[in-house]
Amino acid sequence: QAVQDIINQVLEKLEENQVPMRDYALKSSGAAVIRSRTSPSFRNTKGKVFLYSLPVLDYVRSPDLLLEPENHPGNCWPFPGSQGHVFIKLSVPIIPRAVTMDHVSGATFHRESISRAPKDFAVYGMKEEHEEQGTFLGQFTFLAALNPTQTFQLKEELSGFVNYLRLQVLSNWGHPDCTCLYRFRVHGDPAKDGGNVSV
Repeated sequence: QAVQDIINQVLEKLEENQVPMRDYALKSSGAAVIRSRTSPSFRNTKGKVFLYSLPVLDYVRSPDLLLEPENHPGNCWPFPGSQGHVFIKLSVPIIPRAVTMDHVSGATFHRESISRAPKDFAVYGMKEEHEEQGTFLGQFTFLAALNPTQTFQLKEELSGFVNYLRLQVLSNWGHPDCTCLYRFRVHGDPAKDGGNVSV
């Protein structure tokens, strides 16, 4: 566990060098995916979990992967089709200023990988978990083939801090079965005392 902690710290430092803004959607800092308000995971019927050589269940990846710094081929959260959403509880209340979308990078890029990447997406901020719509913060296009890490500036329409963010994926780059999300980061201005604020 100690070695893994060191590796995670190094990975976080490398990520900070590429995107020099704090990530308030980082799981190790206290952020979390609210499963009850998130799209179901894509069930890979080809990758089953076996017990005594008998198939027990389909292999399903967790949406929590979006909030972790490890970014290697296959370490993504897939959801069925080209439209889905993720509801994220941020590590602390913030005024969101930007978001960063990541896809797998380098020589691992190929046509099928890019076809599974998100294309058009929208972002909403919420103060309370049970808000239905939230405040619209922007709609963007992720150009996966151009750059695997892209940061998007949000609209400044919020009057206060938010505790939650919803990532709404509207389309992908052509894959008919599923969309794969690798990492989603949220940047902004936290409360000055660093603690919870009344929202």
